[in-house]
Amino acid sequence: MTQTDASNHSEQIRLFKFRRVTERLYESIENSTLWCSKPSRLNDPFDCQLDLMNSWKRAAARATGKQKEWMNAPMETMAFIHAWPIQFENVGVLSLTSEQLNPLMWSHYADEHRGVCLLYQFSPAFVEEPTSGIIGLAEVKYSADALTDWLLEHQCTSFQDFIQQLIPVYLTAKDPAWAYEKEVRLVTFAEGELKMPPRSLAQVCFGMRTPTTEIDRIMKLASEHGGCGSFCQIKRSQSHDFGITAVPL
Repeated sequence: MTQTDASNHSEQIRLFKFRRVTERLYESIENSTLWCSKPSRLNDPFDCQLDLMNSWKRAAARATGKQKEWMNAPMETMAFIHAWPIQFENVGVLSLTSEQLNPLMWSHYADEHRGVCLLYQFSPAFVEEPTSGIIGLAEVKYSADALTDWLLEHQCTSFQDFIQQLIPVYLTAKDPAWAYEKEVRLVTFAEGELKMPPRSLAQVCFGMRTPTTEIDRIMKLASEHGGCGSFCQIKRSQSHDFGITAVPL
């Protein structure tokens, strides 16, 4: 997978994770881990599970010239298409976002402002480390026909080249209805816990409704186990009727 723009080698990657307050959150902070779910457990049944055969047929029907000839090639191509979904059934997916002040994300993924938004900061080397178990990190591409359009426009130099370029397209395509999430997706070779680098939890931001008891407990955990020293809470902003801002605690 291609790296997100945030992974410039001269800069740290900074990404957010919205969470509900549960025992799993406490364990995640205490152990510096994040869970990567396999595609069948995600809330969108299309994530990493697009119908390549259908997209291929639709693209082939619109293709012309050499592109059409190549897409209509039998045997090897068809066997590859049928086998394609199986290899991604058990990959792990961690959904992050590039934006903290998103009202929809606070309501949908942070338990209606009763949860938190965690900021993780880490080096690109963490993603690229061979022993990390990470396939890659990339921004999600929002398009109604992301896979079909790519198949139609891709200029294939070799079958191997085609496969290598298809992987990130397949794993990061998403319907435009989800564009508000501004997702950056980290994919691992297998479902399970991803051990984050030491002190990578850079900030914890609490929602407008996060209970004080939970704020105190999380701040203590994050400070003692994650080395986190930055905390804030979402408040109403005077910028406009529905404005929100993060106020340091």
